[in-house]
Amino acid sequence: MTAQTGGPATPKRRERRGRLRHALGRAELAEETIFTSTRQAAALNPAVVATHPALAGPITGVDLATGQPVTTDPHALYEQGRVTSPNVLVLGDISSGKSSLVKTQYCVRQVACGKQVVVLDRKNQQGRGEYERAAAECGATPVRFARTGGTAINLLDPRISTTSESGGNGRVGQDRLLLMVAEHAHERNLSPRQRYALRTAHRTALERARGDGRVATLHDVITALYDPAEDAIPRPHLRTEGVVSRRDVIGWGLDLALDLERFVNGDLSGLIDRETSTDLDLDARLIVFDTSALPEDSPALSLVMALVATFLSAVWAQHPGRRLIVLEEGYHTARLEKVAGVLRSLAKRGRGIGLSFVTVVHHLSDIREDSDAMSLVREAGIVHVYRQSREDDAAQVLRQFRLPDTLNRQLAALAQGVHILRIGAEPARMVQHLRTRLETAITDTDQAMTGRPRPQHNLSTGAAP
Repeated sequence: MTAQTGGPATPKRRERRGRLRHALGRAELAEETIFTSTRQAAALNPAVVATHPALAGPITGVDLATGQPVTTDPHALYEQGRVTSPNVLVLGDISSGKSSLVKTQYCVRQVACGKQVVVLDRKNQQGRGEYERAAAECGATPVRFARTGGTAINLLDPRISTTSESGGNGRVGQDRLLLMVAEHAHERNLSPRQRYALRTAHRTALERARGDGRVATLHDVITALYDPAEDAIPRPHLRTEGVVSRRDVIGWGLDLALDLERFVNGDLSGLIDRETSTDLDLDARLIVFDTSALPEDSPALSLVMALVATFLSAVWAQHPGRRLIVLEEGYHTARLEKVAGVLRSLAKRGRGIGLSFVTVVHHLSDIREDSDAMSLVREAGIVHVYRQSREDDAAQVLRQFRLPDTLNRQLAALAQGVHILRIGAEPARMVQHLRTRLETAITDTDQAMTGRPRPQHNLSTGAAP
């Protein structure tokens, strides 16, 4: 072969031509080409990469506009100063992917990172809570509440006290729980005399049980209301002057004792009338409180949820650490006003005890505007909004979280696993949640229909998925 000049194509001439082609940039044409698009290549834009926020914990998903990884660890975001509240809200239609996000990003991944996670699980999956699979993979056993054969929480558990504040009598913390249960049983606020009778009975119950070398229970409190100690009268001179007698103290607490009998002999027995069950390990990295066996809107459900929150608050106040509480089916809380108040109080104390509160609901319209449950929503620093198929629900979300009006139609058409993310005051982003194969199996709620086997893996061993 010869060149166009007619001269022979010698090796030396080919070498000169190669140098010329390289200088003109034509050498690249001979190399393999990688095809992309402006959407995919956005992540290569130096301006985008340079302004991307710092990573904060495990990767939640991918920003669909930039292709960059998105992270939403509440403790890391708070440490970076990107949120002033470590609380999280996740809302969306049924089957939009919100539970998959919570089980992965705010449960198993947090456990893998060494944090403690507590889940209040309401969903019933074939007679068990929905988090049973996640608990199994983390090496945990769900704490199941039921009228018979379930877990019990002792209101007078020695762990529920702050002795440094109570002069060593171990009652602070327990007093609050006991008062809440008494008002729940009495169905109204206690009078000053009833409050006094309850406090005295509490002290007497602890002293009598201590003398017997055992832990006091609600039975001991009820017995002390029926049979108060001789020193139960408020002041000695009230006895000597005949103003108050032991008989009067019995009368102050009699109705209360009869109401509390419901917890040991009536329709609420089996939940708080005995010592705390041995299966409640407060040091476990994952604690799943399974309340799926308790009837919806029942007094038992309301009581257990409030007790668990108060119990944990009292224990954690003495041992701060990085923790998360996941409230699944949060709209139940909106219908249980006392529970909502207790949970809001716990959430407001979150920063003091290292707690991030994760609330999961379907729609904002499920919650009354003036309720404590709505306060949990408003105080969230991290918000994940999944599909909102109803136009009025979408509009309410846009108003509540000051999202652009242009997202109105998009909210109704979001694909499963895609959501709008708002972190603090940062611009909203559209994010695709990512899961590993193991996490996909853990979050699969269709196994009963498909027959897919469960993967053999345990996060507590540290093995990789």
